[in-house]
Amino acid sequence: MTTSIARVDRTTRRRSERTAREIRLRGIREGSPRAEVVDRILVALPEVHPLEAHRWSHGWDRAELSTRIDLEYVTDGLHPPALSDTEICRWEHGQRRPSEERIDYLCRVYETRPDRLGYGRDYSGAMLGHLEQAGLADLFPLTNVESKADLISRIRGARSRIDMFGLTRNFYGSDEMLPLFIAKAREIPVRIYIMDPHCDSRRDRYRLEPTEAAMEEPTRYEREVLRPLAEAATAAKVDLRIYLYNFPCSFAMERFDDTIRVMLYGHGKRGTDGPILTWTSGTEYHEYFAGQLDWVARLGEADVIPEPWRSKGVRVWRYQHDSPS
Repeated sequence: MTTSIARVDRTTRRRSERTAREIRLRGIREGSPRAEVVDRILVALPEVHPLEAHRWSHGWDRAELSTRIDLEYVTDGLHPPALSDTEICRWEHGQRRPSEERIDYLCRVYETRPDRLGYGRDYSGAMLGHLEQAGLADLFPLTNVESKADLISRIRGARSRIDMFGLTRNFYGSDEMLPLFIAKAREIPVRIYIMDPHCDSRRDRYRLEPTEAAMEEPTRYEREVLRPLAEAATAAKVDLRIYLYNFPCSFAMERFDDTIRVMLYGHGKRGTDGPILTWTSGTEYHEYFAGQLDWVARLGEADVIPEPWRSKGVRVWRYQHDSPS
């Protein structure tokens, strides 16, 4: 099944192309690998298909891409397809999926893998031995360009559910991420669990984080993160719900269908400085974190918090932007 990317007006389109060009030129000046340039484009422009991000990272127009594909065919002794701008445009906008043969030649031209072009997942088996058996599918040392690109890719690729749990989740309300969440919530349920900015656990947490790590002032946090998320979801009439909770946590969790990303929190470190591990289903690790998310979800939907959590003062409740939390 092919998912179409929403149409955009010419002004927005030109702005996106300029942004991609600036990122490409910065990458040239910094000597950045091509893959990193692509990831930067996808982070800055989450609405762009990976296929188009690869073309922009090279600075090619569609005619040049078509010519380069033709040359690959000629090298193989085959008749060149002479792809039209229209056909390539449909691929890049998600309106059509290239054939497996075309995907293979696209990978050759861009010197990459199908999953990096937005077609399928990486099953290259980079994780070996007991890590592979444990279901550890990927890891990042901290939040960086690559980890953000991975997050965006997983959000866009989710087909049944998205559950996000963590401390502040500051960037969820950003111009970069908010449209992506809203677009996805038109297709599937999106649930975001954020620590209540007024609770004791939050204040205690920020005694251990550098002051620049998060919004310590609750009113500002609600104005810049919670309200934009809630108001955008209400205006768009999509299935995106925000919940608050009032207990401490040592990690963030992000579930996309049957895959879970986990970010660990450390003392004296910002939340974004923690390592990120990705677990696949069918393993004890995935089961553990899925159980944690399911537990939070049950508390959030319960009419009355069950024992022993009620006696302990543990709460999870839906955030309503038009009323006090």
